[in-house]
This record gives sequence, structure tokens and C-alpha cells, in this order.
Amino acid sequence: MLFCNHGSGVLAISQPAHAWIWGQLLRAWAEPLGEPLLLAVEQHDIGWLDWEAAPTFDTETRRPHLFRHVGAATHAPMWTRGVERALAAWGAHVALLISMHGGLIYRRFTDRHRMSEADARAAENYLATQASRETTWMQTLRLDRVAVKKESSLVAFADALSLALCGDLKAPMTLEAPAQNGDLIRIELADRPGQPFEFVLAPWPFSVETLAVEAEARPLPPGGRFSSEAAMRSWLASPARETFEEMLFAA
Repeated sequence: MLFCNHGSGVLAISQPAHAWIWGQLLRAWAEPLGEPLLLAVEQHDIGWLDWEAAPTFDTETRRPHLFRHVGAATHAPMWTRGVERALAAWGAHVALLISMHGGLIYRRFTDRHRMSEADARAAENYLATQASRETTWMQTLRLDRVAVKKESSLVAFADALSLALCGDLKAPMTLEAPAQNGDLIRIELADRPGQPFEFVLAPWPFSVETLAVEAEARPLPPGGRFSSEAAMRSWLASPARETFEEMLFAA
């Protein structure tokens, strides 16, 4: 889960909802993108579905665990199951892109010096196991490695931008996205002055003049904390939901 201060309260945004925002971003991209890429972006967090339905309770924050506080020993097997689900449901191209993004996370964002031995072993096992599968899928589908690298870069860009829109990363920040020729370009994200939940991007990478993205989240109770794990479980069983919207503008 991610947590976003929104209005007078705090929203809990699931990983699959965060992925849905990715899909909305890339469906507005300035150049046409393939359906396997768009589907992979929207469904890449399929491995988190079961966890999001029954998250673990963080006794320090008195909230469900923030996704960053869930160790690789827990989420690396989830990523693997997500890849398997994608392969069974949609085929090798979608599974490939989801697998590659998991690998990017474990290579780029995991500080092995701060990981437990179990987490480090789980991350290394994921990388070793998925690498050969990814090679096989690319060969079987006869995919061009340069094109796949561009698709993977778009997935990473949409991930970072969606995390910023969901409140996990803070603007201003610099993102990288692939140009049409595949070269990475720097894109600056900033808050829109005086307008909460609105952002500006430069250069503008989308095919529309402004872009609105939305998803559904769970409002946390007043104060944003639970008195106990039992209170959190009761909250999970409640139907309360809230739609939130974020706006993007050209700088």
C-alpha cells in the first residue's frame, strides 16, 4: 500500500490501483504503444493482489505496511507468482515486461547492505531465475532487444511518475523517459503553484494538452492510524472508498 495526504485525511492506495494510474499515463503517451506494453503496465502489480486484500499490520506506524517496508523475502515470491499469472492469462510478452520490471526493482532499488540475509537471498534468487526465462521469451517471440529495452524504460518512467502522483515520491524531481529513438531524456516534474494535486511536466510527453488520472482508494480513519490490528481488519472489511484525481499540465 501507499499513503497519500489528500484533502483533510489520508488515503491508502493499493499497489494495483497505483498500477492502474501507470496505464492511464501511458495510454496518453505521445506515440502509439503496443497493447502488450499497456497491459503489462496496468497489471504489473498482479502479484500484490492477495497481500493487498489482507495486508500485514505495522505496529510502529499503526497502518498496513507501506510497500517499501515489505521485505524481498515476502515480495520476491509474490513477483514470481505475478509473472506466472501474467504468463497464464496473457502470454509471454506481458509476462516478460512484468518480470523485467521486478528485476529492475531488485537491481536498482534494493540496498543490499541494509537487507536481511533472507531478503538478499530472495532478491538474488529472483534475478537468477527470471533472467533465463526472459531470454527464452524474447527469443521465442523474436523481440528486438532495443525495442524491449525502450518498453522497459517506459514502464520505469510510468512507475516513478505514478508514485509521485500517489504521494510516495515528492516533487520537484527529475524523471527519465525514452524518446522515440530510444534515447533517454530528462523530464522535470514539479508541483503546480497554489494548486494541490496538480503537477507540471517539462518537456510534455503526452498526446493531450492536459491529463487527468484517477483511481479509487480507502480513506484511513481520522488521524490516519488504527488503534489495533483488529481495527485495521475491520476497516478492510468496510465498503468505504474514495475516488481521487490528479492533474498534469505542460510547464
